[in-house]
Amino acid sequence: MFNLQELKRREAKIASVYSRGEPASAVVSFAPFFFNLLYPYKESFLDFEKMERECRNIIDIMFRAKSDNPPFIHTFCSIGMVAEAFGCAIEMPDDQFPWTHQAISDINHVYSLKPKEVLSLSYYGQQRKWVDYAQRKIGADLAFWSLDIQSPFSVAAQIAGMEELLRACYDDPAAVHCLLRMVTDVTIELHDDHIRQMEHPGYPGRNFPTISDNIGLCMSDDTPLIMLSGDMYREFALPYANMVSEHFGGVHLHSCGSYMRNMDAALEIKGIRSVQFHAGPGEFALPEEPCENAFTRAMESVAMHIDTNQISRADQWADHTLSFYEEYLVPRLKCNTPKWLMLEAPAPDGNIDEYPRYSALTSHYLSELG
Repeated sequence: MFNLQELKRREAKIASVYSRGEPASAVVSFAPFFFNLLYPYKESFLDFEKMERECRNIIDIMFRAKSDNPPFIHTFCSIGMVAEAFGCAIEMPDDQFPWTHQAISDINHVYSLKPKEVLSLSYYGQQRKWVDYAQRKIGADLAFWSLDIQSPFSVAAQIAGMEELLRACYDDPAAVHCLLRMVTDVTIELHDDHIRQMEHPGYPGRNFPTISDNIGLCMSDDTPLIMLSGDMYREFALPYANMVSEHFGGVHLHSCGSYMRNMDAALEIKGIRSVQFHAGPGEFALPEEPCENAFTRAMESVAMHIDTNQISRADQWADHTLSFYEEYLVPRLKCNTPKWLMLEAPAPDGNIDEYPRYSALTSHYLSELG
């Protein structure tokens, strides 16, 4: 199913970027499995035999793609797992990822919230059952793609609703901090249990290329990085991100959308090791000339995982994958080249057989960056 020597090569390649020693780069490719899933999410979630077939298919596709990121054992989406502990109902549509339903309508209700025990949660419980099943059926030679931590502020928005939470930041900050502290405690408890359960946990886990070395965990910080000002981020998000990072030995930051204006605030997280973003004019616009801004300050201190999608490309390049790389992405990266870069290969419209060629092309792009 996989080649151990090639697996070690890939782990070493990705580890060289994460280590932030000498300048290093790597080609990564997640699109092959994202666009070639065998079953809808709900089917795999409810049927572990289907999930096992899905995992083996992902492993095979990722090896065939001939990029540098090691394949992994897939896990379920963790959005909602911590929120369920605070009474958020989980809805699982037939053809989409799960949704959470707001648990409270008034921020004052946080004082009566009593989180459920982590091991009693039904959604996380299914994840635990899957890990046990996969370790028996697939083994532990490959790392698990461990869960991404939803940042405490993001979870608080699920629990209280975005509008109520933002209002409370102004009108009742003490209640907001009370909720955030409770969420942080449950988050740490859940992820401690998750890592302990796995014989071969992968780090940093979901959203990033995963290796076996304990280099900290991925934190998905979508809501505060996009919705808050820098001052509000530092007041309501940063202290709890620091608690997560300090507990797990560092964080690797994921966020959908453009968070350039809050990049400097994010870089203040103690132990931040790498960042991921969807590069392109539609989401995370890259500077087109040599300059000093939040992006160039980041590339001097953290590793970068740059991926693209049709939204980030914007209309001009949305359906012209290679043109986007050659006309937009590579020229801008030539002007401002990250020291430690993991660049995602273009996606050839779901044609799996084309991925080795696209991975080789991305290696060529990286060589142009020097």
